[in-house]
Amino acid sequence: MADIVLLATADWDHPLWTNKQHVACALAELGHRVLYVDSLGVRGPRVDRADSGRILRRLRRGLRLPRQVRPGVWVVSPLVIPGQTQGVAGRLNRWSLNLCLFAADLVLDLRRPLLWTFNPQTRAYLRLGKFHAVIYHCVDRIQAQPGMPVAALEAAERDLCGAANALFTTAPQLLQSLGPLNAGSHYFGNVADADHFGQALEPQRHAPVDWPTIQGPVMIFIGAIDAYKLDLTMLERLAPSTPEWTYVFIGPVGETDPTTDISSLEGLPNVHVLGPRPYSTLPAYLAQADVALLPLQINDYTRHMYPMKFFEYLAAGLPVVATDIPSLADQGDVAWLVPPEPMAFEQAIRKALAGEGPSQNQRLERAAGHTYRSRTAAMLQCLCQHGLMPEEPLAPQAPPYHHVRSQWSRAHLSALGRLGPVRILETLGLAQAAEACLRYWLRREPGNVTLLAALAQRRLSVGDNLGGCELIERIWAEDGEAEILHQLLFRRGSRPGSKVDQLALFDVLAASPSLPLHYAGYCRVVRTYRAIDAKDPNALRRGVVGLEAILLELERDPDTYRCLKPNRENRAKLLISAQLTRLRALMALQDTAALAQASRELLDSARRYEPFAIDRNTATRMTRNIMRSLTIAAVMAWQKAEAQRFADVLGEMERLRKACHADRFDPIANKTQEDHRGFADAVVAMLAACRWSVTDPSQRPELECLVDPVLLVYFPDLRRNRAEKARRFLQSLQPVAQS
Repeated sequence: MADIVLLATADWDHPLWTNKQHVACALAELGHRVLYVDSLGVRGPRVDRADSGRILRRLRRGLRLPRQVRPGVWVVSPLVIPGQTQGVAGRLNRWSLNLCLFAADLVLDLRRPLLWTFNPQTRAYLRLGKFHAVIYHCVDRIQAQPGMPVAALEAAERDLCGAANALFTTAPQLLQSLGPLNAGSHYFGNVADADHFGQALEPQRHAPVDWPTIQGPVMIFIGAIDAYKLDLTMLERLAPSTPEWTYVFIGPVGETDPTTDISSLEGLPNVHVLGPRPYSTLPAYLAQADVALLPLQINDYTRHMYPMKFFEYLAAGLPVVATDIPSLADQGDVAWLVPPEPMAFEQAIRKALAGEGPSQNQRLERAAGHTYRSRTAAMLQCLCQHGLMPEEPLAPQAPPYHHVRSQWSRAHLSALGRLGPVRILETLGLAQAAEACLRYWLRREPGNVTLLAALAQRRLSVGDNLGGCELIERIWAEDGEAEILHQLLFRRGSRPGSKVDQLALFDVLAASPSLPLHYAGYCRVVRTYRAIDAKDPNALRRGVVGLEAILLELERDPDTYRCLKPNRENRAKLLISAQLTRLRALMALQDTAALAQASRELLDSARRYEPFAIDRNTATRMTRNIMRSLTIAAVMAWQKAEAQRFADVLGEMERLRKACHADRFDPIANKTQEDHRGFADAVVAMLAACRWSVTDPSQRPELECLVDPVLLVYFPDLRRNRAEKARRFLQSLQPVAQS
């Protein structure tokens, strides 16, 4: 069960339910807890009845705590100034929303929540890094609606697509335009609540009390009646030309487009505009109709939309006549898809009334395969494959949404109070008494992470690696983070003892069966580098064996190369780090045969690696390590005098070099301390100068041509004063090359 904050662009109680409410319900039905955040407004308020009503409702609800609206779903309504993301108003909006979420966190105890957002301006309100993962669910081209700040929304949406962990779109054109911005882009078309709308098929269903007295066939449209998407001009020509048919429209008029004028339609005797009706009653209206209509214009908005009403109509069993918009192109076998022209619509309706076209069973079968529950389950499965769902079950003390709750928790504060006397005892030279106090308090609070970390640090500092490891395992079981281990792995200054002591420490940690793969993997990486520093052949060989086990597990996992977890939790990054470390260890061992085999395996792995399939931050930061690894593979091809394999390695390096210069990676590449792009350019240029002809082995370059590339394997920059180290390695390969 995951906690999910759903940032909507529609209020929960809006009479026309859309993806936002349905996705929240589906997530809850699948066992997750959902905090539904009412719309923050993507445009400024208008002086009209609809916006005034929304503002009054928001003022009434803005100061309430989360209200539970159904099992697993809570709703909050932040007090914000609609459409304001900049200046003082923007700062007030951010403060108000975050205060609202803090209150919800206190009430609901949100743990490692995901953010599921429909709002393209999300980054103007929230820090995405506070969430376990961020999913942007783009359901339409909202900036194509009237009155929207087009330029601001365009920029915000592109920024969000690049920063989010995954992107779901409901229309093919949305995926086409936004998909290249995000490695986790997927198309999930719109769906419907088939069970709800299937109630229209119940026998002896009575007509609603406000259903007009009608004779003859009835055409029905349910949804927002707005001039920017409905083809009102076409309808004004169609309705009077078919007086024997009755047209019923249900939904708010001009809510999004205040210029909407349906006075001409309303004046026709065979047209009835009933206005909005509660969602629960819609099947009763559909049950009275003969044909359902989707009379859309074809414009920028409709080309990027997938109307929910389509499958709702099918679920009600009705024949559907719709404008042939791009998203419906694959539904022509269950509906009449026509141009937005009066004659085309009339002819299709007549055929539908005559019973031509797809059968009702075909329509119902199609609707049954497009439900919110099945689509949401598929989305969650997709997130699992990308590694974005929290572990289940969550650790008992998994981090809350607001870390201040951990910092000010009773357990943490009491631990800090108890650590004061411990430090005093240690200052007085009474280390054993200090540790005895810690163990006494841990017997009383065995799950206190702060005390466990303090005792682990002390055990490690005296060389009790096994005891320290056991405590770290307990911390991981409690909070699912084990920050102390993160510090040991990635902050060299936090490691106790000499490099030899650290080798012993990471030997123990790497053998832990309880730690997750990314921690166990990096423990083996660090242990192997300590073995290289210690020049310990036995430790090096143990390191190689341990790394090969990690590599085997990662290569067998089909999700490794599409992992979207950030940075050091990313399986693809661990794979590349482990490969480079194994190669470095084999270089230190001067095991030429094993190095050649590892290089071949690396080339196969590099061919599977696609930087655009993982998150942009990780892909950028992996550039140096994969280029170093491939440099070793190129050297081994040179050592074997295999010109074609050298060219193959260089080809993969050139592919990855070009990829790292793609626009998608600009926001990260321009901020990193290391110049990954410059490094890739330099090493590829160096190796390109060493290429020789497949047909003329005599052109194979001399050893000296490879000194600079090998230096970049050993060092972060070109240190020619250390060139002798690179030469010694290359000379160790020479006897094999000459044989």
